[in-house]
Amino acid sequence: MSHPTNPRNITRADVARYAGVSTAVVSYVVNDGPRSVAPDTAARVREAMRVLRYQPDLNARALKKGRSQTLGLVMPDSMNPFFTELSLAIESSAATRGQRMLVADSHGDTDLEEQLVTELLGRRVDGLLLVSSFRRSTPSAPLPVQGTPLVLLDCPGPVPGHHSIGPDAHGGAFAAVDHLIREHDQRRVGFIIGEGFGTPDPRQLGWERCLQDAGLRRGPIAVAPWTAAGGYGATKDLLSRSPAPDSIFVASDAQAVGALHALHEAGIDVGGDCPVVSFDGTQHSSWTWPPLTSVRQPVEAMAEKALDLVHSPSTAPSHHAFDTHLIIRTSCGCHASSP
Repeated sequence: MSHPTNPRNITRADVARYAGVSTAVVSYVVNDGPRSVAPDTAARVREAMRVLRYQPDLNARALKKGRSQTLGLVMPDSMNPFFTELSLAIESSAATRGQRMLVADSHGDTDLEEQLVTELLGRRVDGLLLVSSFRRSTPSAPLPVQGTPLVLLDCPGPVPGHHSIGPDAHGGAFAAVDHLIREHDQRRVGFIIGEGFGTPDPRQLGWERCLQDAGLRRGPIAVAPWTAAGGYGATKDLLSRSPAPDSIFVASDAQAVGALHALHEAGIDVGGDCPVVSFDGTQHSSWTWPPLTSVRQPVEAMAEKALDLVHSPSTAPSHHAFDTHLIIRTSCGCHASSP
């Protein structure tokens, strides 16, 4: 049977003729209702759609059904291993609910972030999940979400008027520094941190509180971008201090990768001469050398909760903090373990 070669020229009528059914039956298969179609007939229609490369008008279907089965996700840095894992967890959870994700990277640019949100709304997404570069710690002008459910991710605490999700970063940082002090007798714990996650960052507060409770003075701190290059530069900065720290707590796995590079370059035995503990607990942290002892964020549980909140927008806005877990590997000086 001959048929048009350009998929854009294929119509529902073409599919109906190829499959030997009515256009109404094709519509029922494409829209999964409202009437049921016999399995063998539905299979014939789908085969016709595959052969003809028929592309349903998703926007028209969304208008007709009042929902697109699509969610929007905006992140500030898709190269960051934590955001990569969180994005994949959200996509996986959405797929089990019959939904797909449109994912965009704002690169930490507030103007681009608003543009992306506006574009996703124009695509009639059923909900938005946003790791905002400027709304996680302080209220600002409301986003023009036009009634679309919105959940803010990776937040240090409540954001007025919004559902929000984040780790118990204070508790996780306290546990990391406490491990260095109690298990490895560290007395001068340096700290590497980025900007944009709370003012002050709860990881900094946890670091300070643990040192205070142990009767220790605050170690040196270096602020750098949330990247491996940032961690590399921050570590070189800390090593140049007098006195230099005897151990380092790094606020993200991405920065910790650079920190390890700087320590190796300086000929310092990581875990022996300078124990290192990081925050995030991504899969990347288990494949560094030495493998990073790291505070694990429960990305799967956070993803599930984010989608629950998107689908229950009528509930009162609230913040949901998730417990973290310290994964012991060898960068802190503990015995070797497999990744």
